[in-house]
Amino acid sequence: MKKTVIAFFSTLLVFFALVFSLSALSRSNADAFKVAMVTDFSDVNDQSFNQACYEGGKEWAAENNIEFNYYKPSDISLAERIKSLNLAIDRGYKVILCPGFALGEAIANVAPKHPDVKFIGLDISPGDFPSDFTLTENIAVYNYHEEIAGYLAGYGIVKEGFRRLGFLGGMPSAAVIRFGYGYVQGIDAAARELEENVELEYVYGGQFYGDSEIFKYIDNWYKVNKTEVVFSCGGGIYTSVALSAKENEGYMIGVDSDQSSIIDKDYGEGICITSAMKGIKQTVIDKLNDLYVDHVWESGISNLGLVSSENPERNYVQLPMDTWRMKNFTIEDYKALVADIMSGEKTVSTDVDDVPSVSEYTKVFYRGSIK
Repeated sequence: MKKTVIAFFSTLLVFFALVFSLSALSRSNADAFKVAMVTDFSDVNDQSFNQACYEGGKEWAAENNIEFNYYKPSDISLAERIKSLNLAIDRGYKVILCPGFALGEAIANVAPKHPDVKFIGLDISPGDFPSDFTLTENIAVYNYHEEIAGYLAGYGIVKEGFRRLGFLGGMPSAAVIRFGYGYVQGIDAAARELEENVELEYVYGGQFYGDSEIFKYIDNWYKVNKTEVVFSCGGGIYTSVALSAKENEGYMIGVDSDQSSIIDKDYGEGICITSAMKGIKQTVIDKLNDLYVDHVWESGISNLGLVSSENPERNYVQLPMDTWRMKNFTIEDYKALVADIMSGEKTVSTDVDDVPSVSEYTKVFYRGSIK
């Protein structure tokens, strides 16, 4: 009996020791996987790709009991972005989320010196890295077929019945240009099918935030040109468009994430008809799961786009169906359009060097940059 009791307690001690060691190992692994984010020009409440990245990292970290933090450079200089990356590394973060083209050169400066740290870049094109830089094995970059998201929005808005349109980009980065040129292509495709004339004013703001000068410029579109809808494509620059749309009873299209809720709240319900979205939040969640759960890491540059016509919500570029505000262009029409693009029935050019060619039904006025 005594030997049985001793054996029982010995087994129990081994069991608890194993549980403790596994728990300690799990905590150690979690500590080694700490995730940080460094912002680019904006903050994590920009209603655009910084916020989407932040929300994805924060949500994933909470679900997996992983430490997560973000760092905002004190100014927009390269030196401060490098400083923020190094600060995150010095504090033990092993995975760093880097949204936005402005972080390309900073990553190139820091990543080769820290091969044990993983850098996940979002919205960073090859041209955003120094021309003589070769991506190291600890860098994985994810870009999006923004031209498809822009195409979906442009096609849908013309099918809905609007004929006087505008596009306001932030700075002419590759991603912003893809959104804009895709928008032009979608507008022209719908105009040709309907045999209706459409006019588009196209300009860049020269920055990613709104101000009085940009507001006055867009206000002139609504007032003088009788512009009906403006696609605002540049982070916080949407505020100038939303305010002008409110004062002129006009409409706008959001970008990156579904901006309808914040625009409804701050400027008036129904102003944001739709948003040309890309799945930055879902990309962050997917890629962190790949690395942490499945131990899969694929370095290099990948382009994400359409993956499903049956369930467009799975796509990395899309229009938001939960807040659908179009009536003439229906969700069924939208799904059919996605299917046509996926099958090749409709093609969307990825060219960002030359403006898209258009038919006689579409007039595009390229106005350069406000600033």
